[in-house]
Amino acid sequence: MNTLFLIKYLKHKRITVYQLSKRTGLNESNLGKILNKKTKNPRIDYLLTIAKALDLNEQEFAELCGYRKDDENEF
Repeated sequence: MNTLFLIKYLKHKRITVYQLSKRTGLNESNLGKILNKKTKNPRIDYLLTIAKALDLNEQEFAELCGYRKDDENEF
C-alpha cells in the first residue's frame, strides 16, 4: 500500500483521519495504524472501502495499492 499517496490525497482534499473514519465506517485507530505504516498490508476490503469513500478513480486506486502507471511497462 502506498501510504504516502493516501496522506497526500487526504491533505489535498482537506480530509482528516476522523472524517475518513466517518466516511468509511472503519475504526479511526485502524486507519491511523495504516497511515503510520504499523499495518504493513491492510486487507483488500479496507482498501476498497477507503477508495469508495474517497471516490478514487482506477488510476488513483492503483496508486493507493502501490502500483504506478509506469509499472505496467516494466514487463
